[in-house]
Formats: sequence, structure tokens, C-alpha cells
Amino acid sequence: MKLEKREITLNEYDSLQDAFYMQKLLITEYAHALAKSLRKETRSELMRLLKETCEDMCFIGDLMHGSAIENKK
Repeated sequence: MKLEKREITLNEYDSLQDAFYMQKLLITEYAHALAKSLRKETRSELMRLLKETCEDMCFIGDLMHGSAIENKK
């Protein structure tokens, strides 16, 4: 059996979907860590990171929406 090289191309939307999915995973992990944290300082830092990740996720969502509109044109 011979393996052939295939050209795999990712478009902008695929890359944004991957980034969006990774942000979702980060939010899940931060939420689990937040639930288990005992120190106030740790919870404060996790909340800051959680908020930052949510903002990034919203930004990526906006980019995905814009990319989808451009692809339909």
C-alpha cells in the first residue's frame, strides 16, 4: 500500500473554527479549576483569565461571522 501526498489547505474560516474550539476548551478548564480553587487570589486570577478568554472567543466569533459573509459573496 502506497501513501500519497495530499495537498491539504485550510481556509480562514477553518482556522477560526479551530481557535474558537480551543477557547471553548480553555473556558471549560478554567471553570473546573475555579470550582476547585481554595484561595481567593487563585479564584481572582482564574476569573480574570476566564473573562479574557470569553472576550477572545467573542472576537473570534465576530471574525468567523465576517468570514462566512465574505465567503457567500
